Amino acid sequence: MAFHQLADYEHYVNYLRENPGEVEVLFNELLIGVTKFFRDRQAFDALKERIYALLRNKKNEEPIRIWIAGCSTGEEAYSVAIIITEYLDGLQTKRKPKAQIFATDLDANAIEHARAGFYFSNIISELNPQQLDRFFVKKNNGYTVKKEIREMIVFAQHNLIKDAPFTRLDLLCCRNVMIYLTAELQKKIIPIFHYSLNVNGLLFLGPAESISGFHDIFNIVDSKWKLFERKEGVSSMGKLLDFPFHVANQDKLAKTDVAIKSGHKNPIAEHFNKLLLDNHTPPSLLLNDKGEILYINGKTNRYIQLHPGEAVMNIHRMIREELKYVLGNALHQAQSSRARVEISEIKIKELDKVLLISFCVEYLQEPGLQGLLLVTFYEKAAPKKTPRKTKQNSTISEGAVEELEKELIYTKQQLHTTIEQMETSLEELKSTNEELQSTNEELQSTNEEALTTKEEMQSLNEELMTINMQYQTKAEELTQLNNDMKNLLDNIEIGTIFLDNQLNILRFTPQVTRLFNVISSDVGRSITHIVSNFDYPSIELTINEVIETLNGKELEVKTKKDEWYNLRIMPYRTMDNFINGAVLTFTKITPIKSMNAQIQGLLSYTQAIIDRFPDATLVLDADKKILVHNNLFLKLFHLTHAEVSELSFLEIVNNKWDMKILSEKLSITEPTGEDFYVQHHFNGIGLLNLQISIERITAETESLYVLILKFREK
Repeated sequence: MAFHQLADYEHYVNYLRENPGEVEVLFNELLIGVTKFFRDRQAFDALKERIYALLRNKKNEEPIRIWIAGCSTGEEAYSVAIIITEYLDGLQTKRKPKAQIFATDLDANAIEHARAGFYFSNIISELNPQQLDRFFVKKNNGYTVKKEIREMIVFAQHNLIKDAPFTRLDLLCCRNVMIYLTAELQKKIIPIFHYSLNVNGLLFLGPAESISGFHDIFNIVDSKWKLFERKEGVSSMGKLLDFPFHVANQDKLAKTDVAIKSGHKNPIAEHFNKLLLDNHTPPSLLLNDKGEILYINGKTNRYIQLHPGEAVMNIHRMIREELKYVLGNALHQAQSSRARVEISEIKIKELDKVLLISFCVEYLQEPGLQGLLLVTFYEKAAPKKTPRKTKQNSTISEGAVEELEKELIYTKQQLHTTIEQMETSLEELKSTNEELQSTNEELQSTNEEALTTKEEMQSLNEELMTINMQYQTKAEELTQLNNDMKNLLDNIEIGTIFLDNQLNILRFTPQVTRLFNVISSDVGRSITHIVSNFDYPSIELTINEVIETLNGKELEVKTKKDEWYNLRIMPYRTMDNFINGAVLTFTKITPIKSMNAQIQGLLSYTQAIIDRFPDATLVLDADKKILVHNNLFLKLFHLTHAEVSELSFLEIVNNKWDMKILSEKLSITEPTGEDFYVQHHFNGIGLLNLQISIERITAETESLYVLILKFREK
């Protein structure tokens, strides 16, 4: 707001609406990218010791999977990659495990920086000399990560709060990220981290971060440097895991729930319904097909009881012993027939009273409750027994005997019915049990395969999405490079043609069409099948010789239009230093050849002129090299043509003649051109009296001139 000179938030909101680009700027301003190589060196030493112990217990065929969440510009990811590479270098086995490192961040610009792998020279304070030499290449004013380390890491843009995590990890580094998140988000992210890690996998946090509230699912490895280990066999994790989650949607759901709960209700109707349920409806239980109690209505403490041990809300464990077998049979009948089953007058004792309990089990067909079972209990007091009248002979009254007989007959009937039902159920259960055992084994096998396949597919899908994003970025970079290369090759006056090892054409620039009758459809054809416009029949042999010997060659060839080209044949080397063909470049040198011809003509003309001079004469260029000399010069000083051609004139004067006065005259930047006399003793010749004349001929440019020296013996 201060930068744009806006008075309040309302004006800034309007500014955001009118300038969509400002939203991106504001977003980038909120991101924090503070990082460096081996940040907190002691923490990385503790990590190295623990991760090496973990990796030693892995099989070689199992990949090493690591996730750097919030990698910023990549220093932490490369630090972990260096640690893993040092571990792999120390292994004695030939087959080493493959390391897969996923580095993610919300900041797209930071990810681009990390992918480039270029860092300024100040990183020398963060790395030791051995690491700098082993893993980096000096480039311009900084260092670039070597290809070996760069290819271990996949960089991708990733939202830690919304996007799916990577799984089956040995190490998860998320340092100095959660300190910027609210406590609610931290409570959601830590279970996600637990889900991502393998058993005994390591979680590496920043020194100011913790896993408060989740010590039951992680072991503390190093409390100072916040290194944690995933516990084995945590069964409650599924209840903690909220995945996938979306903050915006959750806020909406929370608001909706609050709105629903805060809706207006009639208190009289509420109390009336509660009164009816508590006092005027029979006690009842709602069960699922496994007997688990889903809902309880009324007072059911007479029928179900809690038992010591693990709390299990299952009717078969909680029902009173007197009702256990009868209720179990009724539930089975109701499930099998999908109908209502009624059981009447089961006696239970409660203190000094006897109660008659009746119940019915109903298989529900209502939408939303389909497949559930409703158990409803009814009770009544047992009929009072007729008081016994004691006679003098102590005989039992006829009424009491009749009551006992009825009760015995009823009990026998109930027992007989129960036995028949139990036998039938037992046979059915035996058959069902055998089928279920077989089915269970198949399902266990299928479930294990499905879980493994699901995890593999999920992991592969995540990796493919990440790699696809990276490939898309690389494709854009490659397109840009191709465009730059095409414009470069099209705009330089050098014809270039690329060949493979079989001399097939891979690519060529437009200038090549002047030398070969080649068109775009000829890519892939052998160059030997293409008609050339110059006379050099052994080009195929020369190219093969260059590929075999790896020694480049330069030739001068002439076209049928009398144009001269410098042909340079060099081996085609890949980035991995493999020879994969040859590169032919054609540089037009017709003007140079013409100039050389003119120079040779001028030199021949000059030679003819000075041959007529009566004195020993030679012509020097500005570098004091002999251009032309006559025979009198050679004869006077007993020199050969080869000696004159191989040496500069100053070498002859200084080394052969030791003639200081002439050397001084020639060393003057602008020789005066005067004549002078000298008497000098020459080895092998004797004492000579010479008159030496130096004449300077200057061209339009002062730096270009020739010297004419004449020697006359006196």
